[in-house]
Amino acid sequence: MAVEDNSKPGSSHGNDYSIATMLRTFSEPSEADRPFVPRVGGQRFFILLLYASVLVVASIEFFASQRIWYGSWDVYNSYVLTVTGVFVFLGMVMLLSSKRNAVDAYTLPIPRVVLVSLGLVMFSLSGLALIYWNKSLEGWAVALSIAMIYGFLMTLIGGRGFDTKDTLRLTTYATGLIIMILVPVHEAFGVARSPSGEYPFTLLNLILLTAGMSLALISVQSFQTRDGFVGAWLLGAMAIFLIAFHEQIGIVASGNYAPYDRALALIGVTFSFLPLVMYVWRERVYFFLWKKLKTANTLIESGDYKEALKQSNDAIRQCSRVGIEDRFALPWSLKADALYRMKAYEKARVHYDTALTIDPKDSTSWCHMGNMYAFEGKQEAALKAFDQALKVEPTNGYAWNNKGTVYQSIGMFEDALICFDKAAGYMPDSFDAHINMARLFSKLGHSNDALYNYREALDARPNSDAARDGIKREFFRSMCLDQINGWEQLGMDTSYLRKILDEDPAHFVSRSKEFLKNIVEQRTQLTVLPSSEHVDVNTAIQTILRVTEGPGVTLDRIEEATSLKMHDLVLPLALLMETDHVHFKTVGRQQVYVSKGKAPEKPPEPVVKKSASPHEHEKKSAHARPVRAPIKCPGCGQVLTGDETKCPNCDLPFETASFDCPICHEEVPFSSSTCPKCGAVFRGEVEDAVAGSVAEPPSGEAPKDKKKRRGWPRRKKAKAPPAKKEPAPKPKSKEHRRREVVTIEPTASVLIFKRRK
Repeated sequence: MAVEDNSKPGSSHGNDYSIATMLRTFSEPSEADRPFVPRVGGQRFFILLLYASVLVVASIEFFASQRIWYGSWDVYNSYVLTVTGVFVFLGMVMLLSSKRNAVDAYTLPIPRVVLVSLGLVMFSLSGLALIYWNKSLEGWAVALSIAMIYGFLMTLIGGRGFDTKDTLRLTTYATGLIIMILVPVHEAFGVARSPSGEYPFTLLNLILLTAGMSLALISVQSFQTRDGFVGAWLLGAMAIFLIAFHEQIGIVASGNYAPYDRALALIGVTFSFLPLVMYVWRERVYFFLWKKLKTANTLIESGDYKEALKQSNDAIRQCSRVGIEDRFALPWSLKADALYRMKAYEKARVHYDTALTIDPKDSTSWCHMGNMYAFEGKQEAALKAFDQALKVEPTNGYAWNNKGTVYQSIGMFEDALICFDKAAGYMPDSFDAHINMARLFSKLGHSNDALYNYREALDARPNSDAARDGIKREFFRSMCLDQINGWEQLGMDTSYLRKILDEDPAHFVSRSKEFLKNIVEQRTQLTVLPSSEHVDVNTAIQTILRVTEGPGVTLDRIEEATSLKMHDLVLPLALLMETDHVHFKTVGRQQVYVSKGKAPEKPPEPVVKKSASPHEHEKKSAHARPVRAPIKCPGCGQVLTGDETKCPNCDLPFETASFDCPICHEEVPFSSSTCPKCGAVFRGEVEDAVAGSVAEPPSGEAPKDKKKRRGWPRRKKAKAPPAKKEPAPKPKSKEHRRREVVTIEPTASVLIFKRRK
């Protein structure tokens, strides 16, 4: 069996590591979440870079020269007010739209909604009061400006991106910033103004600057999340906004940026630029973190596990530098993956436990845990691990496949078949699921079902010797079982043939000839009693040859055509089979057919699928209109109207039957009106088609050898069960696989490892 591993720590991994995803919404997960997946780039990052470029221009305007303003002073001040206002607004949107998926660690007595509401009210009323009373406020403008900043702060910390600790840090930063802002403000408003020529080096100003700067620097270094840095940046930008706001409404308006304005601008520029730099530094750390993780993943794929282990350790150290080693699961699970491939299972299990503690929804790590338990013979623990993976992701075909492997190893074959069938349904192109099912069917003696799955496995991996050998072996065994089933239907004892098939299959054909020879001798030597009915063997033979024209007929049909009982058909059929004129073949598990010719001992060579040439594609497009196609009996080939419940020629029931489309050879349920692949119409009107036209394969081209699954219901692509509207791992397309499949270690059959993305 094949056991496969599925990578999805949480739902954080896509098809490839993204070093920088340029287009993102403002709504980003909070870094306080557990699990957390760091992002690099995004709209936030580019807005901050844009602010930094504007900041350089503003610095030139404020400090280098005031003569490069374009237009009048009022126009320039309005420009500064608008630009800073836009950045402040965008920053608020970024913070208030942050997602918080983990349990909220907010413990302040005021609910977040109330805090945001109070902050907006305080911010709005303070601003309106400043606008309405402006010049007449005098020193009260200072108090209202401080209230405006604190109202802005309350609005920010009411967002879901901040926990209690970050709330206190941001409040401390805002307080330090306000204390520093008081230096130019109290001088501008004439409150405890310094003697002429001593500003800003008075004792009061030095105390305010030292205290405010200490609080701001200590708090900005203690932020653990990028939301904290964004909040600190916004408070600094708010200081610059207040300069233009005061000038615009006429509070201590000087008609230009006076020394007090430039001092306030210097504080705003410095303490908005500082958290911006720290934010960018965090981006840089995340960039190199993802680079190391991608390198580790590539090294695991290439087999260099020791170097992959080193890269994973470096990634864990980088996570520690930014304080997310207990919230980011992928470095731990990649390290465990490397140890897992080195077969250091005890060490790998420790790191998988760490990763699963951080992110219990990592279905891949659960798969790997199950694999390790399976390697160690701990089947019960392995099944529990695979159940956990399927609880997280019910459509995880790798987990279904691996679970089936464990079931097979403990002899629960029916459960194993169910698991393999689900795995093949969710991963139709999976070699391992089909090869596992084929081997198990072969072990259980269901050669027809094994043959079907070996062919599916060969389609998935055309160079597989195991699949090719399996097809040859099961095709031959299936042919032998067909002959056995046929004689059993005629009431013959076939224990001799079954013994040969089990003990000496290489000589089954020659020994079966001896079996036929004995039947002929015994039947021809029987004494015909006067009361018994005479059997005209020659007439029976001619009738059998006539009715078996085409694909063949059932024994019941032969019995009806020859007017003989089943036991009377033994001799003519034995004579025909001894001379290779007819052979038995079984449809499903019950229906025995008699077909012309010698029973094939080798399967036809598999057809290599080739992509259509552009010319062929154009030709197909030109004839893309739907056409009428006949419905044929899958047993005898009789053309039908489509209303029958069973074949009038061979009595094959159609309730669960299917037939091959004459156009594309796709297998279609008998009740279908159209072919889902080529659109051919079997019943009803054909739009834009010539009435009565029938599409047949081109002359000289034999119909494709369409694989039919006999006895086991033909599987359709399984669909994900309806979920709570989560991105149900999209039945996995080839492009959306989180880990590649790499064969490693056999248990019941084969174990598969799926690398992380």
